Amino acid sequence: MATRSAAPALDLDSVVVRFGGVTALDGVDLTVEASELCGLIGPNGAGKTTLFDVVSGITGPDAGRVHLSGRDVTGWSPTRRARAGLRRTFQRVQTYGWLSVEDNVVAALDWRGGGSGLLGDLVGAPGRRRRESERRTRAREVLEQCGLSALRDAPAGSLPIGVSRLVELARAIADPPRVLMLDEPTSGLDEAEADRLGELIDTVRRAEGCAVLLVEHDVGFVLGRCDRVVVLDLGSVLTSGSPAEVRDDPSVRTAYLGSTA
Repeated sequence: MATRSAAPALDLDSVVVRFGGVTALDGVDLTVEASELCGLIGPNGAGKTTLFDVVSGITGPDAGRVHLSGRDVTGWSPTRRARAGLRRTFQRVQTYGWLSVEDNVVAALDWRGGGSGLLGDLVGAPGRRRRESERRTRAREVLEQCGLSALRDAPAGSLPIGVSRLVELARAIADPPRVLMLDEPTSGLDEAEADRLGELIDTVRRAEGCAVLLVEHDVGFVLGRCDRVVVLDLGSVLTSGSPAEVRDDPSVRTAYLGSTA
């Protein structure tokens, strides 16, 4: 397991986001340590997706700061954050449907360069061939880990949504993350696939020492898998604690969990 740094993997400090007269996030503080699995729950409109957009750089905060491993990344682009180790999946699956499953995963590694520059790409130089072989090897390792080896040559756009989510996750972990953000990862998965996903998340975070922050409507999955749960309500943190503490909190049980508590 990677050594935990002194600074949290992810730290949000008093983040505020306004859309016109609507305050989507109101002074949100959130810290996720390396290797920690943190679940984020709350009703529709609570601000969960906005929080994800702020962390990944899609939306800039009106106030507050975002830190990755102690570095202030508030002004960084999504691309720069991704290259610093931040990975994200989305509610709506975003695979490259015209590419094979394997090529979707290889695409996550292309930013590191092919070796031997543009000329090497054109003439198939040894450095380029070596790097391509390394990428293919890594991609196939991840596909095996995700149970997708048999589908590596299938067009990603031909797959059912549950399998597509696993492809998107494989792409997110191909280049080992420091922070992995999963938006509704069990949506479209059957019970067996969701269990495999939970095991995979555990494997990745323990092997890489990465922090995992997930938004999930399957409260049972969150309470059964997460180290800590944060509840958002109208853009503010209602409570934060262990799954047992959140489960037993009367306001959370009444407002969010209902009969599933």
